[in-house]
Amino acid sequence: MSQIRQDFLRSLEAASVGLCLVQSVRFLYATLYARASSADLAQRVPNFESLRSVPGVVEISTIQGEIVTLVALLLLPLLALIIGRWRASLPLAVMLVALGRSMALQTADFAIPGAALAAGAGLLYLALIIIRRPAFFPSVLLLGFGADQLIRTASDTADYSWQNEYIVRFGDRFDLEMGILISLATITLILISILTWYVERYTAEIERRQEGYAPPLGGQMNVWGGLGLGGILYLEFTLLGLPNAVAHWSGADYAGLVPWLMAATLLPLVPEVREQTKRFAGMFDGAWRGWLWVLMLGLLLVTGRRYDGLLAGMALVFAQFMVGLTLWWVVQTGLPRRNVTGIAILMGVIGFAALAVGDYFTYDYAYVRDLNDPYQNVDNVLRSFRDMGLGLTLIAALLLSIPMILTRKRIPWRGGQALYTLATLVLILGVSFAGANFSVEHVVRRPINPDCLRVATFNIHGGYSQYFDPNLERVASLIELNGADVALLQEVDTGRMASFGVDQALWLARRLNMEWTFFPQNESLQGIAVLSRVPIAESFGLQLPSEGNQAAAQHVVLDPERLVADPLAAGLGNIHVYNAWLGFREAQRDGLPVPEGEQDQNIQMRTLLDWIAAQHAPAWADRVILGGTFNFPPESPLYTVLR
Repeated sequence: MSQIRQDFLRSLEAASVGLCLVQSVRFLYATLYARASSADLAQRVPNFESLRSVPGVVEISTIQGEIVTLVALLLLPLLALIIGRWRASLPLAVMLVALGRSMALQTADFAIPGAALAAGAGLLYLALIIIRRPAFFPSVLLLGFGADQLIRTASDTADYSWQNEYIVRFGDRFDLEMGILISLATITLILISILTWYVERYTAEIERRQEGYAPPLGGQMNVWGGLGLGGILYLEFTLLGLPNAVAHWSGADYAGLVPWLMAATLLPLVPEVREQTKRFAGMFDGAWRGWLWVLMLGLLLVTGRRYDGLLAGMALVFAQFMVGLTLWWVVQTGLPRRNVTGIAILMGVIGFAALAVGDYFTYDYAYVRDLNDPYQNVDNVLRSFRDMGLGLTLIAALLLSIPMILTRKRIPWRGGQALYTLATLVLILGVSFAGANFSVEHVVRRPINPDCLRVATFNIHGGYSQYFDPNLERVASLIELNGADVALLQEVDTGRMASFGVDQALWLARRLNMEWTFFPQNESLQGIAVLSRVPIAESFGLQLPSEGNQAAAQHVVLDPERLVADPLAAGLGNIHVYNAWLGFREAQRDGLPVPEGEQDQNIQMRTLLDWIAAQHAPAWADRVILGGTFNFPPESPLYTVLR
């Protein structure tokens, strides 16, 4: 019974630290992206002092200091080389995680340093867990990502745990500010860690007195395991760890996908599942086992990206299950003379960071500036990341499979007690059921007056203001105050790391009680959307020809007749809404002026109007609305075409 109690405390500690690590990494990436973009934009303003009161504006020196702080704190795993044998090393790492997580909510100035401390200490905890409790290493990440999925599903893909004044409501009983809740949670985490350390110490003293005692095996991670960890982190943070990202990649229904993906995330923790997987893997020759694994994983990722619907969604769900199982291969158990786990963890961080930089340029390739010598070719390399999202996921799949390819004589998956299998299955069923309840469709609020509809168009800038202050709630408030029944949105992110992983179309629709439809421009996670209180009958999309950033148009058919019971309204017909985002004008291309007829805007506008004409000409009897972001000034001759 003491072993069960000890394992329960260890799992609780691992889940809490894993959640803090996952949340901190997501917060750091998006916040640093926003602050760096703001500083880059603000320094181009001649009079910087005039911007000091503008929300989101950051000085270059400030962001430079924050990046230095982040890099320094991400070196914390190297402490494992020194304190890896200390019994109190794990409680120390947990205390640092709790301190950073709580500190990040105190003031805005502590947000980046606090989150960086939580992330760095979380990585230190990973290194120490590998050294001292290798069997619990997969639990840290799997339980962390599983808890993050549950929290985001309960909040319509958002994570409010970084908003100090956000009110958490516990039914009708009482409310609690997020800052207080996080403080209580971190104190509880510290107490759990101290209790776990005490129980371990007490149990170890008893075991040492027993005859035939042998010290427990430790663990280590080598450089190849570190690279594999980097690939796993990339796939989890950019795609497989977010149900909304998986839904958009595969074109599957979000609500239907959530419980399956949550189950796939946690299923590798079931001892009997690992035992059966071990038997299956043992059927293949060790020399080819790893290559078959990466081939199968790559096939699932390609299927999930290239196809739409249930098949594609289930392919990515199974890919998530395989990625979770791979965590057991990046760690080796034994009694190594020299343990370099801390260095290997840093290699994983570097691998993840390199892939994450590539992921950034798969979206923002068009905004890379021309560079001077000796970097004149670097800009072209960065622009070449266009449409490379699938390629980067396949590279990550190869990296995470390297430990399996190199390990031929052993299969690290192990079974366990039936009680542990039963307990983890109950946990998975409970989490999946909760996720399914949280993700169900919301109630749509219909227009107050169906005979008079208000239509608005809004470029939401990825959920940021002009100077990259997060303002998605502000967007929702403006649409609500405007009383718009139909909202045409541009520059919408639906799961990018740069926008905190939020599905902005889904979040806004549920926040405003509207129907929604989304059409992607870049990598299935960035595009245009339409929110509507009028029933949506059909939705189509068209990617417009683009030399620069990918432009797109959306055709949404609204059916207002379903709003009224008057039989005389049956002949009114549908409303056809066209939502578009056109590219920017180019002064030069390859060092030469771009002729007016070759401008992306001109070609895209002609294509858009031809597309509209193909749907409604020659009678032009339908009711048509065109809106969007055209990116040309009011005096542009392109506006005369619309008149």
